[in-house]
Amino acid sequence: MADKTDLSFTGLTDQQAQELHSVYMSGLWLFVAIALVAHIAVYIWRPWF
Repeated sequence: MADKTDLSFTGLTDQQAQELHSVYMSGLWLFVAIALVAHIAVYIWRPWF
């Protein structure tokens, strides 16, 4: 277990914070990709310009 001095204000070690960040960024990119595909599909179906 990590010392209390190794923890940030979130209670995570640097390694844990980096792992959480990478998982969060992967989820964010997946969300952006799905949203982009959905916007393109709706534009093809019913253009708004």
